Formats: sequence, C-alpha cells, structure tokens
Amino acid sequence: MPSFGFLFCLSPVNPYTGAILNSKRSLLQKIFSVMYPLHYTLLSGEIGRKFVGIVGLLFTILSITGIILWPGWRKLIAGFKIKWNAHPKRVNFDVHKVAGAIAGVFLVFSFFIGFCWNLSEFVNPIIYAITFSNPAISVPIAGKLPLGLKDQLKIAQAALPNASLKYISIPDNPEDTFGFSFDLGDVSLDQHSGKVQVSTMATASLGDRVLNSFGDLHYGTFWGLPSRIFYIFVGFAPLILFITGFVMWRYRYQAKTWKSDRSLQLSHSRRD
Repeated sequence: MPSFGFLFCLSPVNPYTGAILNSKRSLLQKIFSVMYPLHYTLLSGEIGRKFVGIVGLLFTILSITGIILWPGWRKLIAGFKIKWNAHPKRVNFDVHKVAGAIAGVFLVFSFFIGFCWNLSEFVNPIIYAITFSNPAISVPIAGKLPLGLKDQLKIAQAALPNASLKYISIPDNPEDTFGFSFDLGDVSLDQHSGKVQVSTMATASLGDRVLNSFGDLHYGTFWGLPSRIFYIFVGFAPLILFITGFVMWRYRYQAKTWKSDRSLQLSHSRRD
C-alpha cells in the first residue's frame, strides 16, 4: 500500500540522480519548512497528522451541507448575484453564498483528500476494497537494506524516460512502495528489490486511479496554470466563508438579544 506522505524538497534536487544541488536554504525555503508541517500536522507529529485528518473530514461535511443549503438552488441567477448597494448585512450574506457556490465543490475535494492522505492507513484499504483492487507492495529481503532515494529515482525515471516528475510519496513501512508521480503516469517501486510497476490512466486499477487523482484535485493542477490560479481563490475561500459566516452569526445573535431585551421591557411595562 503506497504512502501519501509527500517528499517536500527544501533544496534544489537533480531529478535524475537525486543529488542536492545547493544545501544552503533561502529565506523562502525556511518559511516553507515550517509552513508545510504546520499545514500537514500543526507541528504536532503523528497526533497532529491524525487531528488534521479528522478536521478535514468535518470540513468536508460542513462544505457539503453548505452546498445543499445554497439559496441558488431555488433561483440560479440570484445564487451568483451580490447586491453591493444593499445593507452591509445583505452584502455579507451575498459574498458568503457566492464564495461558497464557486469554491464549494473544490473545497469538498481538498478537505476530503486531506482527510484521506492524513489517515491513509485507514482509508487506502477501504478504497482498494470497494474498488476490488490490489495495491502494489514491497517485499522485504532479509539482510538487505532498502534502496536509496538516488537509486529509486534512477529506476523510476528509466521506467518513464520522457516524463516529468511531479512529486514523490514516501513509504512509511517496509511493505509500502515508493510512489513516483509523473505527468505521463505513475510508478510504484519496491523499495527493496527495485521492481517497477508502471500505471497510466489506461492500465492502472480503479483503486490506483482514484488515489492517483488525489494530487491533481488537491493541488489544483488538473487544468494546468488556469486551475492553479483558480485554486488561489479556493485557498482563500475558507477564510472568506469563516469571516462572513461569523458576521452572519453575529447579526443573528444581536437580533436575538434585542428581541429578548425588548420582550423583557414589554413584560415589565405591562406589570407597571
């Protein structure tokens, strides 16, 4: 079963030999060395990884319920319209519904895939089971250490010599395989023997196709540069939805408090 803990390179690496070209990290690389584990585990190791995975599942449910509650199902045009000249309460509501309508489906993908990656040891077997597929595995060899990353890269690149490497998934256990994702397909590699299994959209099992699609859907690379640019908005959408959702709750809380105070005043006036 391949792991979905991705290799996050903080220095330039030769894609053919695996050699680090420059060990000195820039300020941006230092920032990313903190940002990635913060995003992935909240800087809390395995406990943080599982916690973030559970949060991803909860946000998936929240996004789905938001899509169901979207007012545009009753009138499509109104669902994408923002009345900028209306009361701030209405503008806030319109921004919330439009941002949710545009980013909702993609947020479901992103949150759910984050959940699947962070809890892959539980999710992957389920995906393979319901798709009647078998995962690639590594077979430990007694007295032999796993192949180094340099050798793994050479073997994987030789399997798809004209392809560009996108990312690498690192095995967590001796039975897991190295996963190399290329633009032309994916390579699963036995970390002990170097045995290669190449899978493309035409040859991969249904389970592998599902798992291999996660990267493009989570990172927004499925349509190249246009989808990557669009995913910048998708990335900001949770913040927009949180702020506008909080403002909506605040308006309702103030209205409820005002009605309660008004009822109390009327009750006192009637007694007097």
